[in-house]
Amino acid sequence: MTNRTEMAENQEKKDSPQEISGVTSARRMTSERATSKRKFLKFALLAGGAATLALAWPRGVNASSVDKSSTSLVSSKANGKQSTLKLSRVFQFKDRKTGAPQISAFPETDPQGETPLEIRMKHFTEIENFSFMGFVLAHETGGTYPKPISTITGLKVPDNEFQNLVDLAQTERVNDEQLGDTLLDVGINWEHFVASTNDQLIPAEPTKITDPAMQAKIDALDQITEALVTEVNLRSIDERRESREGGRHRSY
Repeated sequence: MTNRTEMAENQEKKDSPQEISGVTSARRMTSERATSKRKFLKFALLAGGAATLALAWPRGVNASSVDKSSTSLVSSKANGKQSTLKLSRVFQFKDRKTGAPQISAFPETDPQGETPLEIRMKHFTEIENFSFMGFVLAHETGGTYPKPISTITGLKVPDNEFQNLVDLAQTERVNDEQLGDTLLDVGINWEHFVASTNDQLIPAEPTKITDPAMQAKIDALDQITEALVTEVNLRSIDERRESREGGRHRSY
């Protein structure tokens, strides 16, 4: 009888409001930590971008001295619109059919600028924005079920080192957060390869350099990054469709 009483008391303690509140608080703290981590990563990356820009900017040139007309401000795309205050032509919009968040395609043309260096600097800033926005969306999509990266299937890039990585990645499965982390890694490498070779730029084509081997690596990183962002967009649409249809979510 005593044992049964003690067991009942212990069960009451486990099911007490204080205990339940403690579990709820722990879950809330975990969620808050995840949000704080994303905010910290965003701040760190933006700070890194500012530092990179400062290093690349010619000495004696003040940013405020650049004519406003040199900035290309795209007002609209097929399915979305960016703020007129943005300097970058990369932005997030919602898919018309599903309402799922999407990242715009990377610009096919060079940014506008008064000098070749200014054009190149705006180019690698767009690379950074493109990569980070894809990273954030992948984490927000949040599917934890590992799956293949469909957009790199059969992908051929002009550099052996990075082609080997693509071939290896085709055999792996990743969840959405892992996909985002991979995208950020590749995208930052792309941006840094471009930003560290400004002294080799071709004046008539500021986003290209005179070293063909290094340019091949830059082009390979470009192709991989764009493929990964496309994968993030596809998964975002899939998640929204599954959510609307009430089907089993990938994270289960």
